Amino acid sequence: MAVKQYDIQYFTAKVNGKEITFRCYTTDTRNGFCHTAHYVGWDYDINDTKVSYYNRTWERFEYESVLKRAIDKLPTDVRQQVYDQIIDHKAVEEEKKAEEQFENFKNLHDSLSEENKERLANSGIEMHSEEDVRGVMGLMALMKIMQK
Repeated sequence: MAVKQYDIQYFTAKVNGKEITFRCYTTDTRNGFCHTAHYVGWDYDINDTKVSYYNRTWERFEYESVLKRAIDKLPTDVRQQVYDQIIDHKAVEEEKKAEEQFENFKNLHDSLSEENKERLANSGIEMHSEEDVRGVMGLMALMKIMQK
């Protein structure tokens, strides 16, 4: 039986005119989940790199840890360039995205009446994921519309 792969993402760097691509995906395990980075190409002989987790990852972006391990398998002369293009670039991109989302959240919250801020604070809503944040932002947008 084939193992279901999901959250598939591709990460590519270009070094010395050649593309180095990793296909990353998640699979479920008996005790959690596993991230895999599969090297896509013919230039280097690299086995799949895997990192298993029981709960959640503590990464700046999804697949950061497994990508770092996979990049460490590359020849020394290309390793740093790939690291810079994939890891550093993606981390900066995700940080910028998070800052923008935080600023949008803050501005939306600031636009609420004091009464609606109090309602929101006492609602018992908890945010544990980016999806939760988007849901609360949608709720705040609705509250803003209704307070006019």
